[in-house]
Amino acid sequence: MIRTTNGIGSFPDRMIPMVKGTMLLFAAMVPGGCVGPGGAATAPSEPNNQAIKLLLLDADGEDQRYALYKWRADGRFFYGGGREAHEGETPIELTFPEDVRRTLTKVIEDIGWLAVDFTPPASSSGPRLLEVDLRLKGVRRKFEIKADGRTFDRGTAELLEALQAIAAQRFKGVLDGLPQADRPAG
Repeated sequence: MIRTTNGIGSFPDRMIPMVKGTMLLFAAMVPGGCVGPGGAATAPSEPNNQAIKLLLLDADGEDQRYALYKWRADGRFFYGGGREAHEGETPIELTFPEDVRRTLTKVIEDIGWLAVDFTPPASSSGPRLLEVDLRLKGVRRKFEIKADGRTFDRGTAELLEALQAIAAQRFKGVLDGLPQADRPAG
């Protein structure tokens, strides 16, 4: 029998096998990870199956403004803003129809990010920057683009406008529910 340190009670011998079994179970769970339903990490099963097509962080550290856009290979689009974006989180899933995907791909092609000879623009002095992870049409690259002040070149600005338009969907139901000047509140 094992005695407790305070001597008040004892740990019955019949409990020792149960404790050992629980400890073995815990020891087996630690190296393999303990993942419940829906908590499994979604890693691609094959190296060529990319999990993300575009991950773009628009960061202005001086003003503490952040927006994170994520286009996943399964065609879903996610957005995170502010602290969530700064921490790499994109909790808002948005509608991302095929025609919008084609348009976004065309904008990325037009600004040259998919070109074989693409090199990111030279660093500028601005506090605003884009961190880009692109995996589209067989191209895979990561790069940063620093803004000239807070503005980017015309092509990059066009891409940001397209991403912001997709992200603006999150306000659709909210704005539609607000009273308007020509319509009484309901």
